[in-house]
Formats: sequence, C-alpha cells, structure tokens
Amino acid sequence: MVKPLVFKRGALLLLVVAPVFMAQTLYGQTGTPEAGSELTTGKSATLGVEATTAFVWDVDNNTTGLQTKAGIELIFPLFPKADRGLYPDDYSEPAARLALKNAAFTWWNTYETSGGNYEQDNFNRWTARPLILSFDSFYADVVWTHYFVRVASSTTIMQTDMTSLFSIFDDVMDVNDRWYYSRSATRALWHKERYNIQDLPLLKEKIVRDYVDADFRTAISGILAFGVEFDWFSAALKTASYKSGLENTENAWLIGLDAEIVPMEDFRIALTSLAGFNYQTTSVGRNPLDFGLSLEYRLPLSDRYIVTPKLGFDFAMDTESGDSEWELGAGVLFHTRGYDFMASSRILDWDEIIPVGASAFMNLNQDNGFNAMLSWFEPAGPEAMLPNFGGFLQLELANLLEANNTKSAFGVLAQFEYMIAGKFTPYIRGGYTPEFASGSNSLVTGNYLLRAAVGCFMTPIHFFSADLRYEMDTKLLDAGGTETGRNLLSLVLTIRM
Repeated sequence: MVKPLVFKRGALLLLVVAPVFMAQTLYGQTGTPEAGSELTTGKSATLGVEATTAFVWDVDNNTTGLQTKAGIELIFPLFPKADRGLYPDDYSEPAARLALKNAAFTWWNTYETSGGNYEQDNFNRWTARPLILSFDSFYADVVWTHYFVRVASSTTIMQTDMTSLFSIFDDVMDVNDRWYYSRSATRALWHKERYNIQDLPLLKEKIVRDYVDADFRTAISGILAFGVEFDWFSAALKTASYKSGLENTENAWLIGLDAEIVPMEDFRIALTSLAGFNYQTTSVGRNPLDFGLSLEYRLPLSDRYIVTPKLGFDFAMDTESGDSEWELGAGVLFHTRGYDFMASSRILDWDEIIPVGASAFMNLNQDNGFNAMLSWFEPAGPEAMLPNFGGFLQLELANLLEANNTKSAFGVLAQFEYMIAGKFTPYIRGGYTPEFASGSNSLVTGNYLLRAAVGCFMTPIHFFSADLRYEMDTKLLDAGGTETGRNLLSLVLTIRM
C-alpha cells in the first residue's frame, strides 16, 4: 500500500481560501506568489492496493481460521502541498500578506471488502468523500518594514499552553486530531489498524500529559493583533472579544502578549500571556490571568546527532475566585538522524510522523502530580545508529508522588529487531501495563497485564511480505496468582502496491 500523505492538523472553509487564489490573479502587483501558487492538478495522485490473508491458531482452544481482506486507497492532491498566498517582495512600503503555509487540497477515498467476495460492488461504498484543505499555518496581515497588523491567524491565538509531557510519540498519541482518522466522512483505509497501533499512551488517562491548557479559541468571536518581527525578536499584542459588538452585552474582552527571543544561535525563548475582563460572566465561568514560558536549546553534536533540552512553565489563574494552577515540564530530546527526519513504523504508525531518536520528559503540577515518560524509536536498517538494529521503547510513570491519595501506575512496552540481508527482520516484543476497569480510561483494577510476542517479518520478494508471530498475554492478579489470556500463533501474508 502506498503510504498515505501526512497532513498537519487544522482545516479552513473553502469560502475563506477562495479569496487567496483570486487575490493572486487580480492583485498580483501587490506581491509575488511563491512557486506553490502555480496550481497544477492531478500530477501527483497515488493509488495503493493491498490484499492480505491471516492464518491464526488459538493454541488454548485449538481453533484455527483464515481472514482475508482487500483494500484500495486513492489519494488525489488536487493542489499538492506548497506555500500559497501573497508574499510581498518589498516591505519598505505597506503591503498585504496572505499566507497559507504548506497547504493542499486533497481528495482521499477508500474502497475495501473482506471475506471471499471481491466483486466491484463489494469494494464500493457508494458514498462521496469531501475535498479537504490542510495546512501548517494561516495568517493575513498588513506589513510595513518590521511591523504588522494581523487581521486573522492560526498562530497568534488566545491560548497559553507552552509545556506538556513531551514525547517523540506525541503525534502518534494525538491520533484523534488527524482529519482522516476521527471523522467518518474522511477516514483512511483500515485506520484503526494503521495509526497508533499500540494504543499509546499505555496508561491512557491515568497519566496526565497536559495539566494546564488555557484555550480560549472557541470562546471568542474575533481577534486582532499588532506586532513587530526581527530575525532575533518578535512580539504581538493581541485583543479579542467574547462576542460581536451587537451581542457582547457584558463587554467581555481578552488582551494578550506573545513574544519570542533568539538571543543566540539555536537558543529560543518564547512567552505567551492573556488576561480577561468580565469573562466570569460568560459561559467560560472564569476571568483569566494566564501565561506560559518555554526555553529550548538545540545542541548539534553533528549533522546527524542533535541534543535538545527543553523547559516549560504554564500558569492559569481566575482573578474572580483567586484559584490558580500551574505546570512545570522539563526534559531532553535526542535526534539520531537529523532534526527534521521523520519515519513511519509497521508496528506503531503508518505515517511518517515519528522523530527518530529518543526523549525523556517529566511534568509536575501544584498538587504534586508528577509524571514521567521515556521514549525511543529507531527503524531497523543500514541507516540505524547501530546498523540493522532497531525497535522502540515506551516507558510511562504516572502520579509518582501519589497526589490526591491516588495510586501511582507503571507501564512499559518495547520491541527489539534486527534486519538480516535486507529481507528478514526477527523481533521480540514485551509489555507490562495495568488493567483498566471496564468502560474507564483512568480507573485501574490493581491487576497487571503481561504480554509478549516473538516473530519474524519477511520481505523475500518485492511487494510481498510475511509476518510469522507467536504472542501470548497473562493477567497478574492483585490478589495473587495468574490468569492466562491469549495464546496465538499467526501468519499474515500481504501483497501490497
């Protein structure tokens, strides 16, 4: 199967985007569109086809069976990824800037069936998929020399969230934020089996990844910002109202300041803040005084190996009640194939969204809620840090100080593999996680689940793969003793284009 294109989260209505392209045609004299604005259609469409049959033997029950499925995925970038909009050539005079960074219009459709009937009608769902706009960032402003008036933006926003329990698997764990995963009208082929395959985080909601996230983006009707931007310093003063002038009867307003400083090469300091007026009278129910601060230093040991320490702090206060909360986060990220290199994994996630390397991070809040996470990922192959050796590790420690009289929790999952002759990859995987109460993502039973797998992934000929695996799991009872779970031997044969 051709790997799906990876899109950043966020979408904008076509009604908003149409003027961007119209402006390039009608008002091109105000700025030169970048190369991505030359709209070519359909030159990079991809079609992927996959057929797979799995044989499974349940050793305990002595039952065997086959499961076959076939799928087709069409990815049609009507306008492929590129920077689109208006980018002034000269800032010495006031000029309009309208930017969509890394934007694309894409139609993504899937056809699938299973069992034994592979007639045309069994592949078709007979439901149309919508055309999707994706982009990294959007902003519209008027610029003059180093100053700007920002009319709209996806970056200058009313939110203070500068730290969380960071991991190289963040984009894997945030799988629900992807438009092709969580929305039934746009889902990718077999999305439950291809994205966040190991269901990270292991401790689900038991581990708090983000204690403080003051997000007012859905609690405002409009925003306006004034700012300045240099190579080493940028700042924006922003203001927003709860409702429009006709409806904002309580005169609920927010003001805020964003700033970013680069005092030396590879060292970045960022600040965001906001304060509210009369917001306690709105559906928000509190009048905020919030800020966030982050520090990041990128230390290149070589072009390949880069160490990046990070430190962040978030604070949120209700000026009406005096209640406050805060979160402190600190850790380090270690890249082993360059800062921007991303990879996919047949075991973790099919998208190329995982940084290759390792991360170690912790967060702490005002109630002594303390969590830690250690992550590692290295695809096996000739380019690995240790040639042909790879795998992944996810270690999670939740509520280590047992705040609020609740117990701590521990979870780990790891796989180690080695590629032989570029065609055979034997692997071993093991995990130890708590059992969650039925229907809950935060309450644990006290029992722990021990799971293990050993197998070999083989690609003896092009387009064909075979995955031979034995896997088992056992429940370690809180009261003592064990309870046997799955005990399976499987062989999955796949032909993929």
